[in-house]
Amino acid sequence: EKLLSIAREAKKCGIEMLVMDDGWFGKRNADNCSLGDWTVNEDKLPGGLPYLVSEVNKTGLKFGIWMEPEMISPDSDLYRKHPDWAIRTASHEPVLSREQLVLDITKPEVREYVWDCIEKVLRSAHIEYLKWDMNRQLSDLPDTEISHRYVLAVYELQERLVTEFPELLLENCSGGGARFDPGMLYYSPQIWCSDDTDAVERLKIQEGTALLYPPGTMGAHVSDCPNQAIGRMTPFETRGIVALAGTFGYELDITKISEEE
Repeated sequence: EKLLSIAREAKKCGIEMLVMDDGWFGKRNADNCSLGDWTVNEDKLPGGLPYLVSEVNKTGLKFGIWMEPEMISPDSDLYRKHPDWAIRTASHEPVLSREQLVLDITKPEVREYVWDCIEKVLRSAHIEYLKWDMNRQLSDLPDTEISHRYVLAVYELQERLVTEFPELLLENCSGGGARFDPGMLYYSPQIWCSDDTDAVERLKIQEGTALLYPPGTMGAHVSDCPNQAIGRMTPFETRGIVALAGTFGYELDITKISEEE
């Protein structure tokens, strides 16, 4: 009901798509669990994705979804079944970053699992956009050239994705800047610039990015204030003008902002 109330209000304002972010899968009630368990939590979404997407489409909006397919939580059914699927060295406990580990998609069986998860989600309903997130760097590498094989594995998965779903809008994640490159833009026309959406800091982020990349490749959103990254208050108009310099969107609860905004 909350998502549908946002969709209905968004439609009135001329917004074209509702994107459902993190939290819809497994037992994902906190950010320290369930990555890798890409099955819909029907306690949160009765009727699953088919019902939700259908109802959002009835409002006149397209539907998009967030996934982080390369990652795995130690607290997940997948990790309990396949702890050897996480990248790690034999001699040390793996280092957590953002409460998660990285799947070793250089292994064909892991790659196939990831693909099956993505495909099942996208074929389950009329999903027109995928945000492919990447929230941590590689670490605990068992050999010196796994980084190269890893990127080739990412390319293989995304090649399969755009081939099987040619009408899908894919947005990649900069992963802290390391993935905003022509290799990723081959598969996705836009990349999420940064989770730092503070309008003042975004001036520097977007100016630097625009030295090399067309503005249309830069994901840029208006978010709530105080800003969730740094706590700064900026006028709504300022946030809007800065976000309009990239691929424009909103990252807020539209049912909670003022009528004027």
